[in-house]
Amino acid sequence: MIPKKKSLGQNFLTDKNILELEAKLLDSKHKIVLEIGAGDGRLTEILSKQNPKRIYAVEKDSRFAGLLQDKFCCVGEQVIVLEGDFLKMELPTFDVAVGNIPYYISSAIIFRLAVLPIEMAVLVVQKEFAQKMVAKPGEKNYGRLSVTAQVAFDIRLERIIPSHLFKPRPKVDSALIVLKPTGKILARHEQEIIRYLFSHKNQTVRNALLHSGVSKEKIAKLGDIAKERARTLTKEQCLEIAEKISLV
Repeated sequence: MIPKKKSLGQNFLTDKNILELEAKLLDSKHKIVLEIGAGDGRLTEILSKQNPKRIYAVEKDSRFAGLLQDKFCCVGEQVIVLEGDFLKMELPTFDVAVGNIPYYISSAIIFRLAVLPIEMAVLVVQKEFAQKMVAKPGEKNYGRLSVTAQVAFDIRLERIIPSHLFKPRPKVDSALIVLKPTGKILARHEQEIIRYLFSHKNQTVRNALLHSGVSKEKIAKLGDIAKERARTLTKEQCLEIAEKISLV
């Protein structure tokens, strides 16, 4: 058995029912699948039975990449193992993505997916992270991640996965989420304004922007929305503020 590396966030899901649910939600029949962090191939094996056109199994750890090569060497071109870092490598064209991804790079992985022309992604992430992604305006955990994620994706939190269903067991529970891209990619100035707003989310829009160096003249162009608390803003209002700030 290959020992897991904490530095790579390797916690393998042991519950076959949830692995099968991931494959079912992905609906990969006749599609090209990219699996992020294929590990020992336990999900890859289930996916391969769903009659996908092809599976690209991405694995950063050379030990597991070698194991995957051996495990799927007899299936021809159906499973292609790609050894490397998902965040840095040049990716092939694919239709859907799936993976039980490391907690510490979940945000980076999701926002790389956001700029790719894919149909959907099914991912297992940290529970708290998933809850922030789907949080609504005014809720305690609503913030920058909520807005940026909801602009980029239609998000569904499918179910919570208890920590004891992983090996090694992580300290926190996880969640299974389904992401469908909206086609909206945030411009740099939109990302900056959202960051300004939620760096001081309990303040009014006016004060949050002032603290971030936006001039009073620009803020005055916002009208009544400048009186709102940043934490209560919808994603549409955030984009409206970014547009107005960029035009003045």
